[in-house]
Amino acid sequence: MDTKSLISNYVWLIDFIRRKGSVPFKEINKAWQRSERDGGLELSKRTFLRHINDIADIFGIDIECEGCGEYNYFITYDDSKSDSTKNWLLNSMSLHNFVCDSQQLKKRILLENIPSGQKFLTTIIEAIRDLTVLHIWYQGFGKHESDFEIKPICVKLFRQRWYVYAKSQVGNRIYALDRINEIEVTDKKYKFPDIAPDETFENIIGISITNAKVEHVVLKAYKGEQYGHRDCYLRSLPLHSSQKENLAKSNDKYAIFEYDIKTTYELIQELLTMNNEVEIMEPTSLRNRMKETIDSMEKMYKGKQTGKQKR
Repeated sequence: MDTKSLISNYVWLIDFIRRKGSVPFKEINKAWQRSERDGGLELSKRTFLRHINDIADIFGIDIECEGCGEYNYFITYDDSKSDSTKNWLLNSMSLHNFVCDSQQLKKRILLENIPSGQKFLTTIIEAIRDLTVLHIWYQGFGKHESDFEIKPICVKLFRQRWYVYAKSQVGNRIYALDRINEIEVTDKKYKFPDIAPDETFENIIGISITNAKVEHVVLKAYKGEQYGHRDCYLRSLPLHSSQKENLAKSNDKYAIFEYDIKTTYELIQELLTMNNEVEIMEPTSLRNRMKETIDSMEKMYKGKQTGKQKR
């Protein structure tokens, strides 16, 4: 069996056992045949145990069994849960497996398109791996094209755009891949800087690298259908990893959420999408920035009729 098929089988097993929690081999084998893996043939116990060993070596995921007679298999250790990149890859590959196993699903799984800079992504990731300097031709919005060398540190996906965080002649900067016109791989090597990429973005929402201090942000999320059940949305999908709900200060009308983050441009944009469903309580500086933005928007729309514009 080729490597691609083997990896696909490993991912299928991980996903199936994850979803079941604890499952006997008999049920695994039945689902395996139903998925038409290996042409619908049975999964032998010997092959299954070999796959378990390979999964531990490749993915860092331990699958063990319990009970007597009909053993139940379950995942005892899964380091992909603490590794966002590995977790993302496994989820993506699991979805790919489902679609490949059932072609009729292709038109029933609708994903957001990520058009930006796809053709350069692999080149940049290879440069990060090999510590190779890249020469890029870059054109920011409203600016002339310029070319310079970068030493890529990491890539980041945010709002359907890929970015590369890199060291250039002006320091460490963020560059959008969809603003790169051309890339040339040089024969120069570089020493990876003493930087922890995950810590660089730890206290921010978005891609704005700033020296601003981390602030304690307090949001009031209003409850109820008229406010889009915003409190429920924030619980199910936290605004930031530092999010904590202050139950002592919450009541039946609103929930209080607290964060330790930097007040970046992207944070303002994110809060604006929530309309009147949330209110900034602290800090005062962030509350005032939001008020200024809302006042500016009010002036923009005030007194204007639909379809008519002042020139």
